[in-house]
Order: sequence, then structure tokens, then C-alpha cells
Amino acid sequence: MSKTVFITGISRGIGKTIAEECLKKGYTVIGTCRKPESVSDKLEGTEYLPLDMSDEKSIEACWEQLKDRKIDVLVNNAGQSQIGPVEETPMEKYRYLFEVNFFGIIKLTQYFLPQMRERRSGTIINIGSLTGRFPLPYYSSYCATKFALSGYSQSLRSEMIDFGVKVVLIEPNDIKTTIVPDFNCREEAEYFPYADNIRQSVKAKMSVADSTTKISDKVMFAIESAKTNPVYVAGGNASFMAFIQRVIPRSLAEKVIRKTYGLGK
Repeated sequence: MSKTVFITGISRGIGKTIAEECLKKGYTVIGTCRKPESVSDKLEGTEYLPLDMSDEKSIEACWEQLKDRKIDVLVNNAGQSQIGPVEETPMEKYRYLFEVNFFGIIKLTQYFLPQMRERRSGTIINIGSLTGRFPLPYYSSYCATKFALSGYSQSLRSEMIDFGVKVVLIEPNDIKTTIVPDFNCREEAEYFPYADNIRQSVKAKMSVADSTTKISDKVMFAIESAKTNPVYVAGGNASFMAFIQRVIPRSLAEKVIRKTYGLGK
């Protein structure tokens, strides 16, 4: 049977690739972006809705256009990123990123849960990050949102098992996306050379990173499989990193991460 899939953030990157794969399967695709009218290369056969994940009124308005429709799959993909030392990052930047990457997801999901619970069917897929288990220096705000999303997703999954609703967290690593992290560090700050080194390292990694299809493949598996794991990783050396996390001390993992990003001792 054909499914209706709702995907946030489909104008580009991972979200667009997920939408393309769903269309190939014959699914009905509804997607969001902040300004649908500004998207020049819309996917044929896809319905675009405006949505700002940082704005509860925008989330509510989006739901008003969906509430009478049967949505089989919710893919919480939209998100943003930040780089900067804690000392240099304003609190409003932390709050904004949590609204987009965490609180907005919770608010949107709360709208979908009643109909999925009552039907005893549905799939919720949250796109997290491997930084939700491996914190990177100068990524404190982003990592914090992804750690929070990981705990939330796995708790929600256990809640919904009794109601026939699948919840899956997918954690990408080294995937070529179009997201440009917001950079929060003054050039005159002592932290600047370190934070800028992280920024340049990430940019270099993105230029040779895996295709977004690595993530869309995991999403399609989660949609189509009767049984799923709570978490899947994909991209680069994600599987290896997830493995060593379980077997090496945290202190060693920290040293490996710092060396990977060209930081000092």
C-alpha cells in the first residue's frame, strides 16, 4: 500500500534526497521548508508547506493543513548547526538552536502522536548526528541538541512500542550536506584559531564526504521494515566509531577526536 510521508527540510541536502527516494517508491510526499516560494527546483509530485521549526505558531499553522490527512511517516530532518566556543556563543544562539533542533521537533511530533496511537500504526524517524554520542570541541550547542534528541527519541520509542508506532533515530557522520554552520567567534578572541581550525576541518571533510543517499537508504529501511533497531548510524566511519565507543575509554576517545580535528595536546 502507498504511504504518505511528511518530511521537514526538503529544499536541499538529506531531506531532498529522502523525498526523492520516497517518490521513487510511489509514496505521497509532503515536505516543508521556510519559504517554499523561493525553491526553484521543486520535486515534481511533492507538496511543499512553509514551516519554521523555531516558531510554535508556524508549527501549529503547518499542522492545521495536515490534521485531516493520514500521515504514515514523519521524518524530522530539518535542523541547523553552530560552531563556536562556549564563552563566545550568546545564550540566544543556544536557545535558538534548541528550538530548531529539539523543541520544535517535540512540538511537531506531539501533533502526530494521537492519530498514530489511535491507528496503532505509524513511523517516526528523527535525523540526529553521531555528535550526539561523540561531542566535538567548539560544537557545544549543536552536540547538546543532538544528545538531547538521542535521549528523547529512544525514550519515545519505548513509549510507543505498545501502540504499534515505530520510532527510529538515524545518526549521520561525514555526509555531504549544504548546511553551513553559524560561526560564533570574534577574530580577536583567543579561541579564534582553534574554532576556525574546526570550521576549516569540517569544510574540508564535507567536500569529500559520503552522499546523502547513505542516510536516505537508512530512512527507507526504517520505513519498510517491520522490525527496526532504536538507532542506526551511517556515513564515513560511523559504524567503526560507534563500535569503538563501546570498547575504549572516554579519555582516549577525546584524544582521538582532538587529533582528528588538528587540536593541540
